[in-house]
Amino acid sequence: MIPFSLRLIREHNRLYKAWMRLLWRLHGRQSPIVLMVHGFKPSKEDCKSAFEMTCGSFRKMLEYLVNDGWHAMTWAELLEMIDKRDWKNKCFYVTFDDVYDTVYTDAFPVLKQLDVPFTLFVSPDLVDKPGYITKEHLRALSWEPLCRIGCHGWQHKVFRNLSQDEMTEQCNKGNDWLQDELGVEVDSFAFPYGRIVEVSNNNRQQIQKFSYKMAFSALEGTLKASWFTGRWFLPRINMSEKFVERFTSGDFPRFKDCEGR
Repeated sequence: MIPFSLRLIREHNRLYKAWMRLLWRLHGRQSPIVLMVHGFKPSKEDCKSAFEMTCGSFRKMLEYLVNDGWHAMTWAELLEMIDKRDWKNKCFYVTFDDVYDTVYTDAFPVLKQLDVPFTLFVSPDLVDKPGYITKEHLRALSWEPLCRIGCHGWQHKVFRNLSQDEMTEQCNKGNDWLQDELGVEVDSFAFPYGRIVEVSNNNRQQIQKFSYKMAFSALEGTLKASWFTGRWFLPRINMSEKFVERFTSGDFPRFKDCEGR
């Protein structure tokens, strides 16, 4: 039996998602968005989940946006838009969660060629593990002007299950490692998994006590919806094979294809 408290949390998550979907419809398809990417697979047949895509589809999406007149925001422009709540249409920003090594080997050449800024949300405990980015590649990316480094917690844990002290440790330990190993400023955060089910209201309040300038969720929505979410649970759009196919064909995406983790 599922505990009643968990049922309530899941229902809260369902209603929250439904509201965010409605807002995107109301705001329009050209509203400013932050894209969320995970790993890459060699072929579409290898993509077994909504968190996997081919690098070809990744390139297709970015080329479509650039050719359609979308502006690839810098980090400073993104921050200014959120600070001033000046929502300019047809603007996008790219983020990567967990950071698999394919971000360096496959995605970075595309981003470099198209001059698209991006942020890596890194869980240091995953660095150098099989499939994840190596410290060497992460350090090389951190030196790139297009790249910024954000924290994804020291470990990829469900924050709702953590005590206040444990959450503090996850953030501080993650920040310290990134700053010490890479010599970078860490001023943004993305919650692991990132749904209401995994992130409590207390988590969203506590994250404000750190030196971050904003924090991201994994719930689908445009930046215009930040009046609802606040800057400490900003919505993003998960890039998947189905999402890219529909978006680049001119259709409004079906949100079941846009869920993140």
